[in-house]
Amino acid sequence: MSMVDIDVWVGKTLFVPPIIKLCQLTRQSQYAISRLFWFITALDQLRIATSLTSQIIAGLFSLFMMVTASLRADIPAFSMRWFRIVALVFLLLDVFSGVVSGQWKGVEIWVLVLFAEYAATITHIPPSERKRESRAARPSEARH
Repeated sequence: MSMVDIDVWVGKTLFVPPIIKLCQLTRQSQYAISRLFWFITALDQLRIATSLTSQIIAGLFSLFMMVTASLRADIPAFSMRWFRIVALVFLLLDVFSGVVSGQWKGVEIWVLVLFAEYAATITHIPPSERKRESRAARPSEARH
């Protein structure tokens, strides 16, 4: 199994279904959800920052992502496969490190990054089940 196959399987199996459900529930585009997850990632980095330098960098990153998420919410975003694979490798390394050492601080950042990146890969959000059911019910009501 190649890295591309792993990337596709991870995206379609683990990340895309909850992202689509979140888009349907919030009525936001996949690009807005991607930027939301990047903003949450930045805030999480600010939360776990330990030195003044890392706090300043994470704070500036948070401000940048907040402005980006608010001004460019629905502008199409792109995701690079190599970056998703690197993030997946870092997630696996952090999980392994967490199992061995018991230190789980920061593992969630890679999950948030992967949610943000896989959200940018979605090309179409299908209508929610409720919308499909209501559309199917309308023609039958009109006949009676």
